[in-house]
Amino acid sequence: MFLKEVRVKNFRSLRDVNIKLDESTVLIGENNAGKSTLLDAIRKGLSRQGTRAVFDDYDFFMDSEMASPKDSDGIKIVLIFEEREIDEWEGYISDTFIDALQYLNGEKASIILQTSASYNEVTSDIETSTVFLNNEFEPITGRVQNLVNKFIMLTPVFYLQALREIKDTFSSKSPLWGRFMKKASIPQDELNVIQEQIKQLNTNIISNDENLTKLVDELQKIQKVMDFEGEDQDLVSINAVPIKTWDLLSKSQVVLNNGTSHMDFPLEKHGQGTQSVTAILLFKAYINILLKEISTDSAEAILTLEEPEAHLHPQATRALQKSIEEMECQKIITTHSPYFIQNADIRNIRYIRKENGETQVFGIRDHICFRVDSINEGLRRVAGAFNELINLNEEENTVTITKSIKKQLANALRGCCKDIVPNIDGILEDAYMIFDKTELCNLNMYIQRNRGDILFARKWFLYEGQSEDVIIPYFAKLLGKDFDEHGINGIMYRSNGSAGAFIKLAKVLNIGWVVLGDNDGQGEKTINEILNCGYERDDVADIMLLTIKKDFEHELADVPSIFNDYEIILGDSISDDISKIKEDGEIEEYKEKVVELIQKGKVENAYNLLKIWDERGFSVDEIPEVIKNLIWRV
Repeated sequence: MFLKEVRVKNFRSLRDVNIKLDESTVLIGENNAGKSTLLDAIRKGLSRQGTRAVFDDYDFFMDSEMASPKDSDGIKIVLIFEEREIDEWEGYISDTFIDALQYLNGEKASIILQTSASYNEVTSDIETSTVFLNNEFEPITGRVQNLVNKFIMLTPVFYLQALREIKDTFSSKSPLWGRFMKKASIPQDELNVIQEQIKQLNTNIISNDENLTKLVDELQKIQKVMDFEGEDQDLVSINAVPIKTWDLLSKSQVVLNNGTSHMDFPLEKHGQGTQSVTAILLFKAYINILLKEISTDSAEAILTLEEPEAHLHPQATRALQKSIEEMECQKIITTHSPYFIQNADIRNIRYIRKENGETQVFGIRDHICFRVDSINEGLRRVAGAFNELINLNEEENTVTITKSIKKQLANALRGCCKDIVPNIDGILEDAYMIFDKTELCNLNMYIQRNRGDILFARKWFLYEGQSEDVIIPYFAKLLGKDFDEHGINGIMYRSNGSAGAFIKLAKVLNIGWVVLGDNDGQGEKTINEILNCGYERDDVADIMLLTIKKDFEHELADVPSIFNDYEIILGDSISDDISKIKEDGEIEEYKEKVVELIQKGKVENAYNLLKIWDERGFSVDEIPEVIKNLIWRV
């Protein structure tokens, strides 16, 4: 039962959110953006009917216009399940839920489940209901609604929270560990032998301690106080080990040896990271070993997992990610770790952010597919001219765009689709943002593996080189605008692909950005990359600034006090020939030579500048005006 899409309205910060899911979906974003709320929505949407107190007053989205649940239009959580392959549900599912089957996407069957909650002013109670919907997203009439709980049993949802309490996880009452212990089935012949061995073990333990033996003798005198029968037999014994195997198993525990000693320690005596990983692996064992035994073959679990990286070092985090991928269930995971997402498919990552109290969800597309009322001759001609980008399916009236488009193609599609597609402008805007295979590989290399932290930022500040990477954050702190405190990531794009790749990704994920470009040919190339991401030339002035001089180092050299610092840093590196140029009055040529020397050791000289500035007390008035403007804009 693959959960393909979730649509939520008026649940906490999820005022109106649609999210498409994969076999493994990773939710990233700032704290309090709504990641855990999405997990809660799924769990509440799959709560069995009759479950008490599924929702409370604080579950309703409320703003200045809706100060209480009474003012809300009500919560709606719509879960769309779909076959992975055509006829996958043939058999038990199609036979049992035939009246609930819908067809939203060609020949693949879907089942749509909606959980609603609304406030009843008469009873002052929150009323909930869960129903199957048809393909018009209206409740289905008929007896099929009596099967809602039966369907929910096929989609068990498990939740592992960020703070995993190990004693509860591995207690005999745990739904995971406890099930393993209760399911233990030992053949009766073997059980009789084990029971005798346990009894003999108890006898040996007691008889080898003088005090325990005397204690048993004293307790035997109970027969003189109480009217017990059987004076000739032992009525009292001490069970150092539980005599019954089921009782013995209920007290079992996991012990680990980290390989550095001969001692085995109970799990709770190990570090938080070890405890957290063990809890996740217990769930993996439960899904892969027990789930099919205790439910029908058609049941598929959904794991909602918060912060699996908790307390782990980077290598362990990456290893755990691989282990989680092997779980035989659908997974929806929240994380704050750039290491956890390094090996994930970037198409499976959803960026969650909150704007004005409302959660929004963004993701990366490698294609766009949309329906048309009919495929007209104009659309056929456009598809034929751009057959490497556009595929038509005339049987299902669908158009698939497989690569990002340029304005020429966008205008052609708008012309032939405006009468047959209601939202063609929105579709074309998304089509600018399709990532092809090469771009996805670049994202994996330059972002996921090397700069995964930028995916967790509120805003990006793009610049070309190494000097900017060292010096601009320093300037920002002097201006009282510390990047980290404001959730801003600086990105040196020249050595990490191109500005266009980052700009396109920022637009897709709705991350704000500003770019500083050199006033040269590279700067003009960056402008063209911005335009190719669907921006207009008029937009460029708001999101890109060029240095007044030809590059950043020359921009700094235009400030007399900073140029003097250049000279101090270089010292004897300024040869007599270069000094002679200055003596001859060729100041501009001399400055050019000095800047060239600075640029030969950009990183070292950038840090040397910071050291000098700290020593002499750098003033914000020395910061070049174009850099000040850029930082304020960010």
